[in-house]
Amino acid sequence: MNTPLVTTLTDWRDIADNTLEFVLQRPVGFDFKAGQHINVKLTDLIFDDKKAGRRMFTIASAPHEEHLVFATRKTGSGFKRSLEHSLQQQVEIIGPRGNLVRDESRPAVFVAGGIGVTPFRSMLMDALFRNIDQPITLLSSNRSASEVVFHDQFLKVAADCPTLFKYIPTITQEHQSNGAWSGKRRRIDVNLIKEHVPDFSAATFYVCGPNEMVTAMSDMLIREKNQSRTHPR
Repeated sequence: MNTPLVTTLTDWRDIADNTLEFVLQRPVGFDFKAGQHINVKLTDLIFDDKKAGRRMFTIASAPHEEHLVFATRKTGSGFKRSLEHSLQQQVEIIGPRGNLVRDESRPAVFVAGGIGVTPFRSMLMDALFRNIDQPITLLSSNRSASEVVFHDQFLKVAADCPTLFKYIPTITQEHQSNGAWSGKRRRIDVNLIKEHVPDFSAATFYVCGPNEMVTAMSDMLIREKNQSRTHPR
């Protein structure tokens, strides 16, 4: 859908360190697939922004949920500062767009860097709502425990549905002596993935995060899959 739709920014809140969650009223008839994104344009840009008043955001809410939700890191840009002062402002959205949608016929492995976890929240909640019998593994990496988003929700789903969902959060820069974090303290690499995904060939991998991370992770996964085909276990 390329025709702009007008809606309203109804709420926002802090959900992690340096991270905000925004809620848009969902336009009537607006349908999307879990994992897709929208373009958001502020009609009143309060603070100047060199990239103007439009940004792309992945939809973190699932297709069955009432509102459109997205999360973003604070960058200090005029656009994001304006968002924080724009409750009840009308905004334009264009979409949905994007092909990051789940293949329901194979086990899914989500690899997320930072705020790149947002499409996977949508995919997971969609699978649960529709009772899709599909094993899902989420490996999520952040610099510190305070930056992890949707953590409690993922923990609850993993506890309630242990045969369908595995959640492996890890942090990379927080000091080892900090006892507030009970998860892993390492980068996501092929060894960590193999601990939780023993059969690469059976799964479909989805990677989302900073561009450098997506490129490096995709290259690593392709190499491992090729090696698995060449030297089957």
